[in-house]
Amino acid sequence: MANRSRDHAAFLDLCACLKGRIPPSTDWEGVLGLANRTLVTPALAGALRGQDARVPPEAAGMLHVIAERTAARNRMMHGQLTEAVAALAAEGIVPVLLKGAALLARRGPECDDRLLTDLDLMVREDEGPRAFAALEAIGYRRLDGPTETSPGQGANLGRERDVGGLDLHYRLKRIGRGRNLQWLVDACSPFAIGTGTAAMPSPAALTALFVLHDQLQEADYWRGRIDLRHLVDMARLAEEEGGLDGGELAALFPPGRARRALAVQLDTLAAWLGVRVTIGERGWRVAFQRWRRDLQLRRPGLETALTLASCLADPPLGLFEHRGFSARSREIRRILLEQKATKV
Repeated sequence: MANRSRDHAAFLDLCACLKGRIPPSTDWEGVLGLANRTLVTPALAGALRGQDARVPPEAAGMLHVIAERTAARNRMMHGQLTEAVAALAAEGIVPVLLKGAALLARRGPECDDRLLTDLDLMVREDEGPRAFAALEAIGYRRLDGPTETSPGQGANLGRERDVGGLDLHYRLKRIGRGRNLQWLVDACSPFAIGTGTAAMPSPAALTALFVLHDQLQEADYWRGRIDLRHLVDMARLAEEEGGLDGGELAALFPPGRARRALAVQLDTLAAWLGVRVTIGERGWRVAFQRWRRDLQLRRPGLETALTLASCLADPPLGLFEHRGFSARSREIRRILLEQKATKV
């Protein structure tokens, strides 16, 4: 964050607005700039719907336009999802809906408060070749360049006519032993999409996927970073379900590091969006991470030092999975150097 005091104030104002409460002296330029960077502008438009009299006309007009464009984009992406699920169903494959794809399916094609950049689906690894062939038959091709998936993990696919890509996953990463695809399938129920059927994660399992992706896969547990869009997703799921069962959610994570990462994210959810989900996992590491996140938001220049301290306090699993020095070095560089502009 370049202007620390202003950006921190904008973050506080944005979180308040996402809860539907507009602070009296809101810095709208800062709030809208941060909302755009963190991809939560559609969610902000939804949270402030009906409060136009309290929002400056230019800001209100922009939020209306964003909501309309998001709805138009999501109608196209819902059609894309429906077509992909039907193509896989023709091969006897029932994909698991992940993250934004699951939210879009739950909310329908008129969803206007959640921006999707791609669709994430998961199939068994032994179904991978048939799944890829089925998607290739309707025009998908592998995308060139760096991707989040690699051989054995899946494939990133795209078509020129679509507004977003499609990521085909074969397995979950970095959650721990015993939490494989079957673990997720067991927490799903059938969900009809067009002429096909997909597997829809339970609200707790979908929340767990957001936590897993951010905290462990993208290493936010050690970096102290916050993916505000996914935090809003968790808050919205809790609202839709009348709350989330902390015990059910905790049971989806293995004890130790993974459950501590869950506790930290739930503390963040309570601190910034006011949604409380209680689990029993606590201890000094969780308290330290809660303290460092607040400090890092106010003083981002401390991020590298605090990340190193976090790695020493609760070493990442990857440091023990990799035996060679070069592999461990890559893991350290990944945690320290890989950044996403959409996170705060």
